[in-house]
Amino acid sequence: MKWDLTVFYETPDIEKIKKDLEDIFKRATNFVEKYEKLINENISAEQVRNYFKEFEQLMEDGLKPIQYSSLLFSENTTDKVAQQLYGISEQYGSKISEILSPLQSAFAQLSEEKLDSLSKEISEYSYAIEKIKLEKKHILSKDAERILAATSISRRDALSNLYEKLTSSYRFKIEIDGEEKELSGSQIRALRRSPDGNLRKKAMKLFFERYKADEITIGETYNIVVKDYDTEARLRNYPKPISMRNLENAVSDESVEKLIEITTENTNIVHKYYKWKAQEMNEELTLADIYAPFSSSEKKYTFDEAKEIVLDAYYSFDEKAGKIVESFFKENRIHSEIVPGKVGGAFCSYYTTQIKPFVLLNFNGNINDVMTLAHELGHGLHGTLSQKQSFINYHTPLTMAELASVFGEFLVFDKIKNELEGKEKKHFIASTLEDTFATMFRQNMFARFEIQAHELIEKNGMASFEELSKLYENELKIMFADSVKIPEEYTYEWSSIPHIFHTPFYVYAYNYANCLVIGLYQKYLEMGKKFVPKYIELLESGGKDSPERLLNKIGIDITKEEFWQGAFEFLNNMLNEII
Repeated sequence: MKWDLTVFYETPDIEKIKKDLEDIFKRATNFVEKYEKLINENISAEQVRNYFKEFEQLMEDGLKPIQYSSLLFSENTTDKVAQQLYGISEQYGSKISEILSPLQSAFAQLSEEKLDSLSKEISEYSYAIEKIKLEKKHILSKDAERILAATSISRRDALSNLYEKLTSSYRFKIEIDGEEKELSGSQIRALRRSPDGNLRKKAMKLFFERYKADEITIGETYNIVVKDYDTEARLRNYPKPISMRNLENAVSDESVEKLIEITTENTNIVHKYYKWKAQEMNEELTLADIYAPFSSSEKKYTFDEAKEIVLDAYYSFDEKAGKIVESFFKENRIHSEIVPGKVGGAFCSYYTTQIKPFVLLNFNGNINDVMTLAHELGHGLHGTLSQKQSFINYHTPLTMAELASVFGEFLVFDKIKNELEGKEKKHFIASTLEDTFATMFRQNMFARFEIQAHELIEKNGMASFEELSKLYENELKIMFADSVKIPEEYTYEWSSIPHIFHTPFYVYAYNYANCLVIGLYQKYLEMGKKFVPKYIELLESGGKDSPERLLNKIGIDITKEEFWQGAFEFLNNMLNEII
């Protein structure tokens, strides 16, 4: 299935899109001229309300061409027009951020008393004002903010784009059933689920060694991304680099540290599982085998079959949710085909409240792809329901952004599980555990690696590809212990993790969200259909309040350590179902 992007523009007309972006830039300039001098202790609540509303409309209009360019580029990173549009959009995005940056500094200069007063008088934007209070001490002078905004296009964002272009261009030649095939990164990674053990090992060795072949480019790129991010965090007076992401995610340093600690303490669940899997498969496992199917004839799904499974699960949960998810198919807002130049992985794109979300995935036909479809459409459900909010309250922090996606996976998991029996059911639960390990323990391992990599680069001025690979190897040993063998090429795996390049310290949000979702799903199992309206209301809330307060409304207290531990007890109970 391919998406239809004509809701943005009929064709990728470079001149028209450039003109639209230029118009937005002029509007942004006029907007700053209108409000910059007004933002002081004498500004009225009505003036601030008007400021927010005008800002929202500016963003709604300005993000349309930027989102379009991003989607077009992700569909084919080698297309010259898409590359040019993406570059133009990035350039204008940087210019618009630069011109708007003094307003952020101006609000940061307001006294806490003034901000408190505005928060009470403009209740619809009270959380936005609360965030200004929290960010005050990290916002720099007008000139400094302008410099950071202006140079963003040539700093870590530019390097992460270079990394994306480089790795998206990789092609892998491999012999399958006596025939040499040329595969993309997504296709070669899909061979981890092949029933042929030799093919799995050969494919992953080929995959990681391709990254190792570019160790100078990738290693230097990562070092510069880290230095750029950490320098900004230091300039903004954050105690640690990760603190900058934590504030953006509306979570405390302490809660993230506690989550990482508790997850690491529970890695015995992973060890126990893979020792059981080795016995079940009657073979010694390596890391190339952690997603190996239990049967030599792994079930394959057509895209239409996957669609029906996912729709049935969402409709069974709630008709409104089902209709929203179905609209993605009816309105051609999904790109599922594997084509040359397309970015790997999967995502759901939603920028504004005025254009519905779009989904990209690389559908290979295995059960994992069915779950990925459910996952990304969960994002789409969230992005659609939260369009009830205005733009400023629309987007959630990363820690809440994965809620609906993982919840959707659980809905599909229960639907499929209840239709299976015996070994087939047992192996499906096992496969789901593996995927859950990937989004909890594995992301936790990535987070631990990132923290140490940033510390090493800060301490020594740089870290070689080899040093970073050694750090990563140590983390692999903590996660898996002696339950699987660690081939040398897997120590290069860190270099294939796109998030650590384009969004430093993003990865722990997956684990954070998974723990939250398990808590939510347990509530659903306890309450049944009575839970549904509360869940829909949570998704409709978008980012209008802090995660802690939004979750408190449905009976979840994320300040308690036992809440986080409860997620791992849930996983352990799943494991005990099969061993």
